[in-house]
Amino acid sequence: MKYLNSFRGLCSLSEIKEWYIGESEYLKKLLGTGFENTIFISEGGEVEFYYDSKEVEKFEKALGQIDEEKFGEICTDFMLLIKEIPNCKTDEEKLTLFSKMVPALTIFYEFDCYPEYMKETMQRRLMRIRVNTETKPYELLKGIGQNDPKDFIYFKRKIHPIEFKDELLTKTL
Repeated sequence: MKYLNSFRGLCSLSEIKEWYIGESEYLKKLLGTGFENTIFISEGGEVEFYYDSKEVEKFEKALGQIDEEKFGEICTDFMLLIKEIPNCKTDEEKLTLFSKMVPALTIFYEFDCYPEYMKETMQRRLMRIRVNTETKPYELLKGIGQNDPKDFIYFKRKIHPIEFKDELLTKTL
């Protein structure tokens, strides 16, 4: 497999687990494709995402198939999830809600980076959503995972010691 380094940011192991569920399960249900082979490498809490290039190709093809109606459904579903935030009392509820938001967040991020996938009306709708919700999913997770390990590799629902980083990257990149 060939991997692409796609994202870098501060995330807890708890968040990464839910991100993986969102992109491997919920995104797949939504678009017919997802990311099951992503490698997450965390050093000091700063995580790098490595995506399988074949999965990226399938995802990009699926993005190109999103029409205004489908995009409207994605936006509406995302806004309904945002409205659920005040109802989440436990960390588990918050993490589960976040995992359901991940597909839209992934799609929105790609559309932000590659607006050529969208029609102008879709761009305007995305802008309205981003302006009104940009920080909400991350505020939902504030304080969660503070005691999680900071150095790890997460791959296919398994945690691996960071010491395997060089060996893993040599084999996959």
